[in-house]
Amino acid sequence: MKNIFKSWSLAAITGLMVVTTACDTDFEETNTDPNSPTEISVDLQLGYIERTLVNEVHNYFAAGECASDWPQHISKPIYNDADRYYPRLGSINNFWTIMYASVIADANEMYNLAVEAENPAVQGAALTLQAIAYQYLTDAFGSIPMSDAIKGEEGNFNATYDSQEQVYTQIFAMLDEAIASFQAGGSINAGQDLMYGGDTSKWLKLATSIKFRAMMRISDTSLFSASELQSLVNSGNLITTNADNAFISFETIATPNANPFYAIVLDGRTGEWCMGEALVEFMKTANDPRLAVYANPNDSGEYRGKPAGYINPGSAGYATGTVSEIGDAFMAADAPLQIINAAQVNLLLADAAASGYIGGAAADYFSAGVASSLTQHGLSATSFTPSYQGPQSIGEQLWVSTFMQGYETWAEWRRTDIPGDLPLAVDPQPGVNSIPTRYTYPNDEISLNASNVNAALEEQNIDDALTAKVWWDVN
Repeated sequence: MKNIFKSWSLAAITGLMVVTTACDTDFEETNTDPNSPTEISVDLQLGYIERTLVNEVHNYFAAGECASDWPQHISKPIYNDADRYYPRLGSINNFWTIMYASVIADANEMYNLAVEAENPAVQGAALTLQAIAYQYLTDAFGSIPMSDAIKGEEGNFNATYDSQEQVYTQIFAMLDEAIASFQAGGSINAGQDLMYGGDTSKWLKLATSIKFRAMMRISDTSLFSASELQSLVNSGNLITTNADNAFISFETIATPNANPFYAIVLDGRTGEWCMGEALVEFMKTANDPRLAVYANPNDSGEYRGKPAGYINPGSAGYATGTVSEIGDAFMAADAPLQIINAAQVNLLLADAAASGYIGGAAADYFSAGVASSLTQHGLSATSFTPSYQGPQSIGEQLWVSTFMQGYETWAEWRRTDIPGDLPLAVDPQPGVNSIPTRYTYPNDEISLNASNVNAALEEQNIDDALTAKVWWDVN
């Protein structure tokens, strides 16, 4: 935008000089067009980036049919190919493309504008959003382009891939810079910020909490640092109350300003989705009151989930109406979409304490995590008090509390292997003999950047298969 005026003609410049010398000295004050601002807010892109990020992270074809489905939170009584490990490859391709082109690239542009404007807070927001997007991508695919990414303007259209260790190293560096930027000052326009309304103290907590979550994600690798975790705890800047949760609320029924799952309701397709049997049975056994929020009763007034798979779920006894649909609270046009919340952070704190990485009582963090999840869903903090039985309890509650946050459910399940008894889908794709643990690389990358894709697969020592494990998934 700073180059717009470089194309003015000599005649236009000469005319401007004549007008300038002929007018009164108060021309600027009396002839300013309020609809043509001379300065553009450096965070003008922020709302678009935030909404694009959350909409794609909660896309029902990728996040719903895969990331929420494979850990068996939800399922499908019809159109259930992904339930049988045939994901929509076009949706996976879109996930990759949108995260790079409309989140990472735009956030990087916003960062550069903020550097020019000397606004550290907007720099911090841009870095945080990039770090979040890169982590979603690397957790889903494995090695990805990062240091060589978004360089199309430099003529580089075939990016090399960084290993996951290299990606996480750069994510931590981004978040460290973001944290320092928020502490340095600056401001964010409240009207542009859909998550926090310009509250930089909450952005600081978001960046700190994302780093804590990312460090826990790689806790079984050599890159992990317990002292770094303790430092983040000591900062007092973690999201431990729901008042600081990172989410976007919606106010209309029109895409993209409505919850993506509401499109299913609008099109009369709610019967295409249902609850997963594993989650429903676990919550029924525990007498967990969140089940009434997560699910609607079936036509018989019961909570019933569907096992993953089946070529024909209807003939197998799992037709629409016989199983519980996803709860109305999650299908509403204004249902909020979560990025990270107090329930997950507190439960990760419990995990870290139970493992001896940080101080504090794991049982207390555990209780705080469950209470945060309950109140987040409009229930009393004391309406459900599961007993703390160590890491197994923590893993189970991480699994339950991340409902409809598909990528987080999938990632935490892969990291902890809890629950450890999720069954393989009935009638799975031939050759897929375990629950998928990654996405295959997008078709566009395989077609247009094959040499770098093949190099990345060789570096990871994996085939491009749904059942290959990402670097941090060592259990």
